[in-house]
Amino acid sequence: MQILQAKPSLGEDCFARVGGINYVEVLTAIHRNLRPATYLEIGVFTGNTLRLSQCPTIGVDPEFRIGGLPANCPALHLFQKPSDAFFKDHDPTAILGAPIDLAFLDGMHRFEYLLRDLIHTEAHCRPNSVVVLHDCLPGDAHITARSMADPRRAQSSHPDFWAGDVWKLLPILRRYRPDLRIVATDAAPTGLVFLTNLNPSCTILQKNYFAIVEEWLNVDLADYGVARLIDEADPIKARQMVSPEFCANRFWL
Repeated sequence: MQILQAKPSLGEDCFARVGGINYVEVLTAIHRNLRPATYLEIGVFTGNTLRLSQCPTIGVDPEFRIGGLPANCPALHLFQKPSDAFFKDHDPTAILGAPIDLAFLDGMHRFEYLLRDLIHTEAHCRPNSVVVLHDCLPGDAHITARSMADPRRAQSSHPDFWAGDVWKLLPILRRYRPDLRIVATDAAPTGLVFLTNLNPSCTILQKNYFAIVEEWLNVDLADYGVARLIDEADPIKARQMVSPEFCANRFWL
């Protein structure tokens, strides 16, 4: 696999290609259409998406700023700690009384953190569970710095956005986990990626973790190519997720 393209593309602006309906609207439809029996959210922050849940739920964040709790959630377990510490100290399946049906991973915006969150989450899922990744389709390279304070963000047409470098999960998963079913969407502002056909017993990512981090740590999206990333992901229109029939044809819980 050739990681870097021939010519750097720092000036690429592809936000129009991820300008579908807002990701919260998409997640609202997913909760409504799939009706998960259990839910895990990494990176709760204000609780804007946690409030969508209507089933037994786990929320994890190192610093909660929750403005309101889910109104229709029968059981809510909140853990104010980093996700690594959560998975080390707790068993999500035991807490929820069943494997995770739906997970939304929106924690620390560095690819190695998301990779670990995915490894830990998949181990507590069923094959047909659905894991959703946020921020993997950034519209330009300026918002993908590993630090939120990086001055390059100011050069973006959307300097208020910060996606970090979690975009790297897409090429990583295509290489190491071709067994996964990956559905990318153009949900604004930085895409949503849906994973299913999971394998809770798979250890490929775990065994190759350090090699993956070493290979990808210093890869910049400007060198990889923003348009290339989106072309390879081939995102569908996020609005289609609003349709119960569309979701039923692609996911089942």
